[in-house]
Amino acid sequence: MSNDALSNAHKFIPAAPGDSRSPCPALNALANHGHLPRNGKHITAPQLIHALRSVYHLSLPLATILTIGGTTMCGNGWALDLEDLAKHDKIEHDASLTHADAPEGNIYAPIPVDKSLLQDMLDTSSGDYLTLDDLVKTRVSRDETLVHPLNSKLTTIARGEVALTVEMFGDAEGRVSKEFVRQWFGEQRLPVGWVRPKKNIGLIATNNNVKHVGQLCAQLAEAKKNA
Repeated sequence: MSNDALSNAHKFIPAAPGDSRSPCPALNALANHGHLPRNGKHITAPQLIHALRSVYHLSLPLATILTIGGTTMCGNGWALDLEDLAKHDKIEHDASLTHADAPEGNIYAPIPVDKSLLQDMLDTSSGDYLTLDDLVKTRVSRDETLVHPLNSKLTTIARGEVALTVEMFGDAEGRVSKEFVRQWFGEQRLPVGWVRPKKNIGLIATNNNVKHVGQLCAQLAEAKKNA
């Protein structure tokens, strides 16, 4: 386990009643470990940028772009409550990997993890790890449930969620431990035994990885269509 996870200041404490949480496991985990305000409320852009950089080792440009996008589209431009990120079709989108779609007409999407969707993702592999191809299979399967295709912005976000999961939690071979997936997606915690990536997760590399995920999704969707 990382030193941060072992320290009292950053021990895992699940959200209490009244705490604000989002559909994003990355930010919920940061709040549950005290890297962001534990109540999830009035989180400022600098706090978000610092937490993303120090815990997940995102580069300053990438952390800044993700943060400003979130605070601008969902907050007041400078700060937000985590639940603001559940505003439907802002950053949150239908066909999430582990969250149910927003009911028709609802402004906010469901925040609790859908355990059946999480299990579906885990079941794409019979072993102890999920590969990039496994996560792409899950992404394409969820895309198939869409009544209306995601717009280009939300499609990029959906592909980015797959890319960043592998970048942050993948081993030297790019495999993601199922136990890490269960804890991060399912329990909203930094997985026991995980340490942040040694290599900085940069904007250019992530953008290229998002494009690669998109190509793999398109290839799989086409193969399934022609099968």
